[in-house]
Amino acid sequence: MLSYPPSTPWERVRDATLELLSPTRCVACERPGSLVCDACAARIVTIDPIFACLRCGAPFGSLLCTECQSESSQDDQGENSCLAACVFEGVPARIVRAYKDGGERRLAAWIAHALFGAAHRAQKAVPKRMDAFALDADAVVFVPATPAAYRRRGFDHMEAVAREFSNLMGIPVLDALAKWDACDQRKLGRGGRLANAADAYDVVEPVAGMRLLLIDDVITTGATMGSCAEVLKRAGAVKIDCLAFARVW
Repeated sequence: MLSYPPSTPWERVRDATLELLSPTRCVACERPGSLVCDACAARIVTIDPIFACLRCGAPFGSLLCTECQSESSQDDQGENSCLAACVFEGVPARIVRAYKDGGERRLAAWIAHALFGAAHRAQKAVPKRMDAFALDADAVVFVPATPAAYRRRGFDHMEAVAREFSNLMGIPVLDALAKWDACDQRKLGRGGRLANAADAYDVVEPVAGMRLLLIDDVITTGATMGSCAEVLKRAGAVKIDCLAFARVW
């Protein structure tokens, strides 16, 4: 079981008080004791980076999955890689919902540790393809929430993950992207997601000449990651590798 101790005495007192009033339960099964219990963590299907699609992170793509092979009009990512830590089903789906929609902000650290583990598994298993995940990135960039989502949740869920992930990796966070208000991607099919993501992001910090690691919570079609990577490239970034917590498949 992973644990993430508070960093200050005040936080320790606060968390101990909250634990007395409302004991921590697993977000997947309600078992008391931890945010994600050992039994639920064991049911998570991790993605083997050796067999993942380089372009969209699909778990059964080897070099490219069938969808990416068929989309000949999509720009080739060259050296860029894409990876997700696990398959978006069961426990990971409940983790994402509890974090984004349920407001369980402590899951930011849990998700960051999952990303950290995936990055180092990839670097060890296929270093020539995915070395940027552990060694080469100049900064971590996160896919931002829309202004409407920020107002609704009260926080940017991926910024919080990025801060935790940055501490683990020793790579600074660069808040480089802004997103215009748009409809919820979860309501859209593949074509709608691609259209919704196109031109939805702006680069608001200098990225010219930088090698970036772009992170998000869930990859469904790759439309969001692709759109963000494209605007970062247009702004002068020389390499963008993509890492997500989960991949829909």
